[in-house]
Amino acid sequence: PYERANVFIVYNSVENALVEPFAAPAPRPEHIASRSFVPVG
Repeated sequence: PYERANVFIVYNSVENALVEPFAAPAPRPEHIASRSFVPVG
């Protein structure tokens, strides 16, 4: 009876930062793949 929402948070190594896509026509949007790679302290 109530609305639901899912949030998926993935923590990745700073050494594995996003790069330009190899085959995709454009990078993923910021709300899907953030390009901020500041380590979590």
